[in-house]
Amino acid sequence: MTTPKLLQDTIDFDAPPGTGDPAVLHRAVVFFLRHQLGATALPVAPNLEEQRKMMPLLEGFAKAMIICAAGDGTLAPAELEWILGFCANSGADHALLEDIRTTDPKTLDPIALLQQTERPGLFVHSLVYNAIHAADADGVLEEGEVQTIRAMAMVLGVPPGEVDGLFDLHREEKAFSLRKMATLFPNGHPWA
Repeated sequence: MTTPKLLQDTIDFDAPPGTGDPAVLHRAVVFFLRHQLGATALPVAPNLEEQRKMMPLLEGFAKAMIICAAGDGTLAPAELEWILGFCANSGADHALLEDIRTTDPKTLDPIALLQQTERPGLFVHSLVYNAIHAADADGVLEEGEVQTIRAMAMVLGVPPGEVDGLFDLHREEKAFSLRKMATLFPNGHPWA
């Protein structure tokens, strides 16, 4: 009797960079924008190539998250992986992911990054919220990271009370996620 091959054992981890069906990737981006970022009226982007015209906005967003996650002096591997995953789900191409992977947080200028977006005021709360998630991806939200996030929020014009609310929301979602996983997988998560 042979053991059936698991789906996870069929993944080609040696596939060349950029491999994938663009139409499938585009659907994944649309799903992420709608269901994770709450977009109800998506920008007109009929395909992945058009979607990727928003790459400068995504680059600025990602690098601002790097600044915050490295606010304790170190960008932890789990923090970088969270940011890379966020960007990949948002439609980043291989070149942007590699640029982010090799970015030195000390070389980044938050004001220059903000100028990469055409409408910065629309994204500031989301940026602060996702920066909190990125900084906590290693399981430790360090005081230096919190201070950096608060400083960036101040520069972006997000009032302190609203920043407190974003930190509260993060804590609530983290607790909810733990409860959800325990309910969905009462016998233990299959990939934990």
